[in-house]
Amino acid sequence: MRPWLLAPVVALLLVPAAASAQDTGGAPAPSKAGGAEYGTPVKPKRRAPLVASRFSVQPSRIVAGGSPARIVYRVDGPARRVRVRVELVRRGARAAALRLRLGWKHTNELREARWAIAAGALQPGAYVARLHAVDDAGRTLRRTATASGRRPVHVEVASAPAAPGSGRGVFPVGGTGWTFGGDGARFGARRNGHAHQGQDIMAPEGTPVLAPRAGFVFWRAVQKGGAGHYLVVRADDGRDYVFMHLVAGSETVAKGDPVAAGQAIAQVGSTGSSEGPHLHFEIWPGGWYGKDAKPIDPRPDLEAWAAAAG
Repeated sequence: MRPWLLAPVVALLLVPAAASAQDTGGAPAPSKAGGAEYGTPVKPKRRAPLVASRFSVQPSRIVAGGSPARIVYRVDGPARRVRVRVELVRRGARAAALRLRLGWKHTNELREARWAIAAGALQPGAYVARLHAVDDAGRTLRRTATASGRRPVHVEVASAPAAPGSGRGVFPVGGTGWTFGGDGARFGARRNGHAHQGQDIMAPEGTPVLAPRAGFVFWRAVQKGGAGHYLVVRADDGRDYVFMHLVAGSETVAKGDPVAAGQAIAQVGSTGSSEGPHLHFEIWPGGWYGKDAKPIDPRPDLEAWAAAAG
């Protein structure tokens, strides 16, 4: 056979062989167009977390049964809406003492709510306010306190003030072995560079110191060169009662603890700047060292409480 007649036959035999070689299997060549190769898992995109970019409660002192508190908040995140609630947790505790459920709210916008706490709904004391939110996929806030400095939002809850002039109270020194002392122990007596801001009650060291009214411990501290060991109780009549020169370590309450009228909270001592065992007692109607606040003479109240005790 002539060579030029064999060329078409050879060509026909080679074409099926090439096609058969392509169908034998094996991994395909990587695509030059890009993209994931076969068998390589694709990592899912992570959605940004929910974040509280704004959260505040005003005023920081809430009166149960009084004017409602103003809550300002903003939740940012990919979800279109979230279910929101605000909680008050007593300082040092874990479980919420009271919740305000705000329902479903839109994200990425500043919102405002009002919270009127009913009288008796909470014990007076120090609380932490927390903002919580969850979207329809179950994602929750990465931070539940506040976005400002990442610091918790602290509030105080007080009972509604008693009626003016009620005059009810418990004498702050237990037993009968006390006296009011002389003129130098009175409110307004001259001291070294200042006027006496309270009434001294002389009593043996270790005599119980009592809370005149129900309330909570607003402050507890030590001032070595002045008040010594001292406590401040914010009471249900809206006034602050101050107890100074207490026996070191005799305090039975901590800051934020509730107290009942007549409850023993410490003992008469002579710590700080003191010349002998006595209780230095002050009354601050506008709050202890509050803005424009001043102490008043506690002697009339003390005498009324002593007379009522018989």
